[in-house]
Amino acid sequence: MARKERERRYISEYMLHAYPEGGYQVNVELGAIPQEYIARHGLAKASAMYRPTRPRVDAVKWTPDAYYLIEAKIRDIKAGVGDLVFYKGMAAQTLDLPFYDGQPLICRLVVPWMIDWINQAAVAAGIEVVVYWSDWIGEYVKERQHYFTAEYRAERAERMRLREILGVE
Repeated sequence: MARKERERRYISEYMLHAYPEGGYQVNVELGAIPQEYIARHGLAKASAMYRPTRPRVDAVKWTPDAYYLIEAKIRDIKAGVGDLVFYKGMAAQTLDLPFYDGQPLICRLVVPWMIDWINQAAVAAGIEVVVYWSDWIGEYVKERQHYFTAEYRAERAERMRLREILGVE
């Protein structure tokens, strides 16, 4: 079964909801590209060559007054705080940040719910928190809860056994 990219779906839905007018990009590479790559190949080609090694922020949104680094988390919300702190530092070194023209960088964490102590850490780190709910997330949470039950583990083991017998990946 193909992996479901739930956080990609989540950030895409949020961006369409929050910014129907556009002016954003999802899955944006961050960080410096070695100067020797740029000197030899130019910024565009060097960026493409170095792409696999660069971290990615879920989305960016640009306005004349602000540039938003946006990270979406469904499960590991705490990690989003650390990711955004890291990404903000990387953004300052990113020469090919789309439509960045020196606007102030604002970090935003998008989550389906928030826990007080994580919210306090986000606020202390200067991160905006937006709670955005989509109905399919409730079903995903139920699915995740079921994943760790003995019944599900037995079903999964049987599926894997049958795949091996049938030679199906």
